[in-house]
Amino acid sequence: MLESGRFGALVELFLRSWVSDSYLGVFRLSGVLPDIVLALSEVNCLSEEPRKTERAPAQVRRTDIPADTILIGKKPIMAYATAVMMHYNTGAKKLTLKARGRAISTAVDVAEVVNNRFFQGGLSKHVNLGTEIVGEGQDARNVSTIEIILERLK
Repeated sequence: MLESGRFGALVELFLRSWVSDSYLGVFRLSGVLPDIVLALSEVNCLSEEPRKTERAPAQVRRTDIPADTILIGKKPIMAYATAVMMHYNTGAKKLTLKARGRAISTAVDVAEVVNNRFFQGGLSKHVNLGTEIVGEGQDARNVSTIEIILERLK
């Protein structure tokens, strides 16, 4: 080994696992190996233990959402319409669509698509509007909400 230190041995082992022996000889002859060792030690790539990155805690699933409720978000309209149809195919008679903010228009579109295209007007709709306070302290703001209750008539 060209480099007698610990870093040199590690670099050569690393290069040996990724580079063929003929290329490793070129690194030795050209004197590049010490430069690689110096560069890697400066950026702390050869530290004793690699540091583990901390992840944000996984969001807790909301268990308080009823089974007959679909929360509307950013997905395409037909994704939610399909979910509504799958819910009604289980034999259910009632379903609630909930949305807030910019997703309100998507919730209305989903209710209209399902009622007009799939049930040909065979659903009754009840709409509840409201406002939620989102945020705390100075960041608190009002967000509009909608709850559309779809009931099967047939």
